[in-house]
Amino acid sequence: MLSEYITNNQVYLRAFQQIAEKAQITDLENLWPAQQLQCLTDAGISALGIPEIYGGRLVTEQEMAHVYLDCTSACLTTSFVLSQRNAAVQRIVACQSEQLKQRLLPGLAAGEHFATVGISHLSSSGQHLGKPMVVARETELGYVLSGMVPWVTGAIHADLLVTGATLEDGRQILLAIETNTEGVELGKPVSMLSLTCSATGNMHLNEVFVPHENLVAGPVENVMKSGGGGTGSLTTSLIATGVARRAIRLLSEEADLREDLQTQSNQLIAEMTEVLNDLEIAQSDSACHQPELTPQNLRTRSNSLVLRASQAYLTAAKGRGFVLGHAAERTVRESMFFLVWSCPQPVAQAAMREFACSPNWQS
Repeated sequence: MLSEYITNNQVYLRAFQQIAEKAQITDLENLWPAQQLQCLTDAGISALGIPEIYGGRLVTEQEMAHVYLDCTSACLTTSFVLSQRNAAVQRIVACQSEQLKQRLLPGLAAGEHFATVGISHLSSSGQHLGKPMVVARETELGYVLSGMVPWVTGAIHADLLVTGATLEDGRQILLAIETNTEGVELGKPVSMLSLTCSATGNMHLNEVFVPHENLVAGPVENVMKSGGGGTGSLTTSLIATGVARRAIRLLSEEADLREDLQTQSNQLIAEMTEVLNDLEIAQSDSACHQPELTPQNLRTRSNSLVLRASQAYLTAAKGRGFVLGHAAERTVRESMFFLVWSCPQPVAQAAMREFACSPNWQS
């Protein structure tokens, strides 16, 4: 049987156990995971990735990977919200403005403020429209932004938004915007197949003035290529694999009681172990020796694994797993999320090929 968590940090372990206890009711009642986020803060996880000078603690990529895997095993919503908050923090940490970092990072490290990102429109959402979804014009004192920011997680709960806009000459900027700024209009959260409790919705910017002091990156072309993260990053693969790990652990518990499930359970465990090992290699210095372990390759494999593992667990759970509130039905719904969240076109095409492939019924 697989262990539920990877961490041996007892503070983290208690936090993840508390988060797991709240996951089902959070999903069923579409509750913002405020208590789970507080658990992360109490465990010191909100400080991770922020330099000590601002009240944080820098960690290795491997330690952060374990946090995402264990948090996802406990509650995907909490892990997803954490990833969006960390994406905002990462951009601020990487910015050139010491003044901005001193002003924002201590409160974020202490969990006193919640930040999120709205950046999908710079790389994927709305790109087919042929014109920027958010435009900016520069003034003597800063920038004035207009447009709609799609897919902002926790928008109605956020104190700070890191988002981007396109200038008239095509260059892009990233800015930190306080959500109580005049002209910021928070849209109603969208009801979704899963993760409705993440309070993800649109944010409208109506002639919103942002001072130069809040500039995070740019003006440059393709601002999303600076600062790391973004579509297809390893974080999305880690979180997908975390859901797969939960499904496979639950399947292995069924297999301990049913011999007919053991072969398939062992096969999925072996595949998951290989994916996890390759994710760790991709984050290490040895990654240069295995250039085939690209973010696209790993995301394709983690997506395939989570979809198959969750459906295997539902099949093993039978009718009881189809009942609302069962771990199997929740895990299947959550697995669908990775087909649309930050999913690069090559990964989507690989999924379509797998869906369209005729199985060998003789095997």
